[in-house]
This record gives sequence, structure tokens and C-alpha cells, in this order.
Amino acid sequence: MTYIWNRRAKGGNEMKGKTSIVILTYNELHLTKKCIDSIKKHTRRDEYELIIVDNASSDGTKEYVRQLEDVVLIDNEKNQGFAKGCNQGAKKATGDSILFLNNDTIVTENWLLPLKEALFASDRIGMVGPVSNYVSGPQLVQPSYTDVKELPAFAKAYTAARKGQRTYVHRLVGFCLLVKRELIEDVGLFDERFVYGSFEDDDLCLRSLLKGYQLKIVHDSFVHHHGHATFNANEETNISTLFAENRLRFLDKWGIDLNLISPHPYFAALLPEDARCVLDVGCGAGATGLELINRQSVDMYGVEADALKAEMAKAYYKEVIETKAETYPWSEKEAFFDAVIFSDVLEHVSDPWQMIAQAHASLKPGGVIICCLPNMMHAEVLLPLMAGDFTYQDVGILDRTHMRFFTPNTMRALFPDHLFHRVIEQRINVPIDQNVQLFFDEVARVGESLGFQTKALSDQVTLYQLLIVARKKGGSPSG
Repeated sequence: MTYIWNRRAKGGNEMKGKTSIVILTYNELHLTKKCIDSIKKHTRRDEYELIIVDNASSDGTKEYVRQLEDVVLIDNEKNQGFAKGCNQGAKKATGDSILFLNNDTIVTENWLLPLKEALFASDRIGMVGPVSNYVSGPQLVQPSYTDVKELPAFAKAYTAARKGQRTYVHRLVGFCLLVKRELIEDVGLFDERFVYGSFEDDDLCLRSLLKGYQLKIVHDSFVHHHGHATFNANEETNISTLFAENRLRFLDKWGIDLNLISPHPYFAALLPEDARCVLDVGCGAGATGLELINRQSVDMYGVEADALKAEMAKAYYKEVIETKAETYPWSEKEAFFDAVIFSDVLEHVSDPWQMIAQAHASLKPGGVIICCLPNMMHAEVLLPLMAGDFTYQDVGILDRTHMRFFTPNTMRALFPDHLFHRVIEQRINVPIDQNVQLFFDEVARVGESLGFQTKALSDQVTLYQLLIVARKKGGSPSG
């Protein structure tokens, strides 16, 4: 049985503009006290309601909470786990936004207002989160303080220097997660299959993206996080085992890991800063486009064959067409784009030369193609081939899904001189064993002595991928 203890000093159900703060507790009373004290200190009382869900604590937590004014206590007789406990709190929430907050956190001055401003800045934004000292992903910042006594000064200076800074993301961590009520009503609560905690926040993020909601990090809100206090308090729970089990549950449900969605590390830096209309061919979940959107004012268009990833990208891209690159309606976009990105795509199509020709027609004068291509000449392929072994692999240059293979010369031939200026060539090298290098150096030397054009061999066997930026002849970079 679950008991609900409600001590409100003020009556009324009207919570418009207010935030329902849901805190799950399981022992660790000393941390819970610090968390609640920090909320009271740094948050106006008329801005929030406090809902505590206790999962059968035995250290006096329940008794402490019952003494507090203006609190809703949900007193569970047994540990219901993180997801279910948070859901219990959310169901009792009456605010127009719900903040899921771990009890091992300390909020800081002016923490809530920037979060709410970001959340309600647009109808499309569904969830936001602060930065912290202890969190995975891009919400992590490196603090200069070593003692929580130094926390207020650090947080004040850090957030003041980043006032108004926001970034779009695919994933927010649930240690401090502010969610619109309408999102919960539309998407649903945490999936309770993720027992005790981990990946229930990833799951909610993914479901939100698929409904078209956007997620943001709020860089001028800092929340200190001790980390894993609730897990540590539960002697029956092994954090590593729990994480591994819930990761498998997530993969079984979705077939994708949000932690592995990352932008191509080079494309953002190569895109002209004045590009305003960009086609991302093979956009995946839109990680590269998201990095560009966070950097500059740009309309992203995408092509992606994977249905789930295409839907995720739609949350941020102006248009995503779910199809293979070969069947994209290029003719409908004549002289339309400032840039076309081919992220590990051209090796997967039957006629990359035709695709480049179509992309050329879709570019404005002066527009650019940015592509990344694997090098068949790398020693990883060449040495086994010389021994008679040409075996396809799950990953790498001989990925079994590759249909075309390139050398640096054939990569350049994709961009004929009468159509393009090749303005950038950037090498991505993967080192090889010293003896392998010496072997190819000797092959190159012998070949040259016999009149063969093998001089470039020594250099090309370490080249794993080549990034090429080719500009359409005529006009300015963005038309």
C-alpha cells in the first residue's frame, strides 16, 4: 500500500506558471536535507510545489519529510524503483511543468528561472536540463571547486558568463529534468521496465523526439550532483549490472543507443559559416545537423533510409525524406542548397558519379559538397589483399555494405575540374605497424626502380579516409 501525506500551508489547486518538483528518496537523509534546503534557499516559494516519493527509507527520511510544510509525501511500503516512483510523483503534480530532481543534488542561485525560460521559449521544446559537475554527455562541465562551500561562487560566475546560452541535444540526463506537462500527456511517463534507474531518461527523450519535441541544455543553470547516492544506498543494487541490464532493455526496445549518436567530427568545421541551406545525405538521427544548428543559423534537410533515425532527425531538421540516397528527388531541388554533405555515403551507392552530378545540379553557384571517403590503399586492406585475402567485415573499409571502393585519385575524379574547385583535402590517418610501413616503403622503392608509378604508396598506406570539400564553379559560397 502507498500512503500519501499532504501538508500544505496554502490551499488551492491553481499551479499555472508553477513547477512541480518531484524528488525520489531512498535513505541518504543527509543528502535529501541539503537538496531541500537548497531549493528553499534559491527558489521563490510561489514558484513550485514539492512532491517527495519515498521508496521505503529506514533512516528517518519519511519522518523528516512529514515535518515539512507545503510538501506532498508519497510513502511507499517497498522500493518501487526509480521510474515507477517518479511516475507516482508526476501523477500527483499540478504544475504546468514537472521537474524530476535527484535527492543527491544541490541547486544554486537562479537555477530554475533559466530552465523555465528555455522550456517555454517555444512550443516545440519539450524538455530542458542544466549543466552539472557529475553527469554524462554534453551537460558535464569541469568545476573549479573541490568543496561544496565553494559551489555558490563557482555557480554564480559560471552561469553569469553563459547567460542565455542554450544548445539542442538528442539526450538529457534525468538527474534534473524539467518537462512540460503537455509532453507527459502526449508522450507518457517513464517506462517502468527500466527497473531502479538508468535508461528510463534516454527512453523518454527518444519518445519525445519521435513526437517532434526538442530538447535543450541550459548553460546558465548549474546544479551540483553528488552522483549515484540512491544506488549506493541500496545494497541489493549493483550499478554496473543495473546499467548493463537496462542498456540491453533499451536496445531490445529501440535497436539504438543514444549515447552513441554523435556528429561527424569534421563536417561542422568544414561547412562555410555563411551556408544557410544544407542537405545532409545519410543524416542518421541528425547529430551533425544538430551541431551545425547550434553553431549557426541554418535550415537542415536530410535523407535517411533508417525509419527510426529519420524520425529523430525530423525533430530538428526542416525536412527529412525517408529513403535511400539513390532515390532522393534531386530534380526538385535544383540550385537550392548552399552545401551538400555526404557522410560515409558514396561508398554505399552503385553510381557515386551520377550522385555527385545530381548534387552538383542541386547546389547554388559557389555551393560546396563535403564528403568523407574510405581509402582502399590503406594497409588494413592492401596487405591482406597482397596475400590473397579480400574478406568483407562488419566495420571498416571492407564493410560488407560497401559497394564502391576508392583510392585518393578516384576520389578526386568524382569532382571533375570543369565542374568543381577542390578547395580542401583533409587526411584522416590511422597509423600502421612499423614493419608494415617498412615493407611498403621497400615495395615503393623497388617499383620505382622498375619504372612503375609507386612513389605515393608509402604515403597512402596510412591514409584511412579523405575529407574533400569541392566548390561548384561560379558565384559566391552561398549564392
